[in-house]
Amino acid sequence: MVTSVQHALYGVIGSPVRHSLSPAMMNAALAHLGIPAFYLALESDDFRSDLEILKRMGVRGLSVTIPYKEDAFRWCASVDEAAYAIGAVNTLRCTDGAWEGINTDWIGAVRALETATEIRGRKALVLGAGGAAKGVVYALVRSGAQVVVANRTEGKARDLARRFGCDWIPLDRMRGLEIDMAVHCTAGGMHGRPYAFSLEDVPIRPGVVAMDIVYAPLKTPFLEAARAKGALSLDGLEMLLHQGVEQLTWWLGRPAPASVMRHALRKAAKEREDP
Repeated sequence: MVTSVQHALYGVIGSPVRHSLSPAMMNAALAHLGIPAFYLALESDDFRSDLEILKRMGVRGLSVTIPYKEDAFRWCASVDEAAYAIGAVNTLRCTDGAWEGINTDWIGAVRALETATEIRGRKALVLGAGGAAKGVVYALVRSGAQVVVANRTEGKARDLARRFGCDWIPLDRMRGLEIDMAVHCTAGGMHGRPYAFSLEDVPIRPGVVAMDIVYAPLKTPFLEAARAKGALSLDGLEMLLHQGVEQLTWWLGRPAPASVMRHALRKAAKEREDP
């Protein structure tokens, strides 16, 4: 089995990952810290088998993205409290020949939102009920927000709300909600994908904070519609940044350079959208 003997290996694994900006962020941080390591984008079509191959190759850590976060949770030897509550892992570390996992998505969501508003006591609408939405709902509930989940499949919205002790509502009934923040957690808007709801129905008003976890493109239709209604918008790079800072800190056992990572992310995003 081939192994890398001069550089430590890390990466983001998922399908698709061609669009990922995580390599730009992580490789900039590793270079800044003077660590001989590479962070790669790894597209997988057989996650469990590929995990075994990567472990044998000596890969030290992985960021896990769509659609494998819940699979990663099932195949970890151990997980942290947040990953257990959410039922999904977005970060893996190989220790003593086994994968251990944590979830840093929820930390990314909290820190991104806290740049714009206080969370405790605020009313939040979460659009979506998949793996990313689970992390965001966990983050909001843990931070003291009053959360309502809306999703195309009402059963999934109901199950997610029950899991974390919050409320849910059908998509076609969200227009009348009074909210302080709205977080979009579906793949709608990513590379032009359609939304499962009408943007006009999202109950945005002036002063509401609107955050999108999608960052390709940065100016998503969801955020453009929110801005048109007077909302304060947060693009997907802030959540990506903060969850990545936590990942690198966990892997290396030392603080990650957040300002370097933010600059690299913004630069890479601009170059992609304005080649």
